[in-house]
Amino acid sequence: MMDEFTKGVGSKLHQSIVDRDKSQYSSYISKPWFDMYLECRTPLMLNINPQITFIPDPNPAKMNQATRAATLIWSTARFYRTLMDGQLEPDMFHTKACMGGSGEGFFRFLNGRGGDDTFKAFCARLPRKYAFYGAYVYGTYPLDMSQYSGLFQSTRIPRVGKDELRKFPDSRHIVIQRGADFYKLDILREDGSVVPGGEILHEIQAILARPLPPPSQPAVGVLTSLERDAWARAREALVAGGPANAEALDDVDSAIFAVCLEDKAPVALLEAQRNMLHGDGRNRWFDKSFQLIVSADGRAAVSFEHSWGDGVAVLRYFNEACEDALEAPVLSPV
Repeated sequence: MMDEFTKGVGSKLHQSIVDRDKSQYSSYISKPWFDMYLECRTPLMLNINPQITFIPDPNPAKMNQATRAATLIWSTARFYRTLMDGQLEPDMFHTKACMGGSGEGFFRFLNGRGGDDTFKAFCARLPRKYAFYGAYVYGTYPLDMSQYSGLFQSTRIPRVGKDELRKFPDSRHIVIQRGADFYKLDILREDGSVVPGGEILHEIQAILARPLPPPSQPAVGVLTSLERDAWARAREALVAGGPANAEALDDVDSAIFAVCLEDKAPVALLEAQRNMLHGDGRNRWFDKSFQLIVSADGRAAVSFEHSWGDGVAVLRYFNEACEDALEAPVLSPV
């Protein structure tokens, strides 16, 4: 039976996969993997979107909600700028043995040098299509980073039957939620440079100084927690309600990322994790590529939508933004 499979339909299936793999930059499995998520009709909340919690900043002066949020927004914008400028160091797997891990042959003097300054300078001078072979000589394998393109300026749009991933490469703003209210804030200048952290802090303080929306105010964000077809139809009804609705939705969709300012500060571990994972659903937009959530006591987390990519890109951003924020000075409003 196995011989019949390998010589018949198995051989055709294998060749089909090989041909598909050659026709695209990323793995052949990427499209069906994305489609699996986009065709899933279950709510994103709890079923799809995970969260990762930041460690607290040891400096108490940086743990009030406004400063914590502004610092993490600023560090996130700096990571975004590094990524967009092509200056983010590639993800690599180093075997520490040359020639793809064999450690033998003419290039054995390169053993253990994958990732050092000479390696980086050598690979940086190679055209992209040849960089893999240069890394191979050092015993290093560059990892697929194609999913990083979905980390920022992207969102999942609900559609009946199958959702859509959309990118907005020209956006310069983030969207901030506090209760049922939404605020649009530019974090990039027109020239693409990052807005200073002190200016971001000033705007966050102004938002927090406003009265908290009453619980009776309708919260559009909770609709993103619905079953996907139900949310798709509700969104269509919102858009049909007038151009102001369509414009507001576009502002949310096109944001570089979303920020959620929580009015709660749960102390118990399980309650705090539930708050970061889903909260009451009103102060969330589960469709965004990721949401930066900051509670009233300055504790923070990232919740991300899963259809655009896996945890590798999110974890790289998360770790570097966390480190940058911890090293950042105490911001002063400007």
